[in-house]
Amino acid sequence: MGTLEVPTPEAFERDVLRAPEPTVVLFWAAWCPFCQAFRPLFDARAERSDGRFAIVSLDDASNPLWDRYSVGVVPSLAFFRGGELVARKDGRLMHGLSPEELDAFLGGVMPPARAP
Repeated sequence: MGTLEVPTPEAFERDVLRAPEPTVVLFWAAWCPFCQAFRPLFDARAERSDGRFAIVSLDDASNPLWDRYSVGVVPSLAFFRGGELVARKDGRLMHGLSPEELDAFLGGVMPPARAP
């Protein structure tokens, strides 16, 4: 299915919070080396899934989504359903998120991925 880029807080409101489908969100920043390493893993999982995946860039320190969702470390994963944050997995400072952590998070919130 791929990923949806959500570039602004207004787009987040429209494309994530008001979405009729549950959405897995990756909060990330281009300046973060752990995000750079994690993003291809996230994109690959999104391609193999029937679920809805979104990328939210937090490159701008004034982006209100930093505070609204208390994002302290990027990359961080969040699962939204019906406009509500249902589950979250934050990266670890100086470690980011591993492929195993991504798979465990997705396994807890998404239906099983289709076979390749």
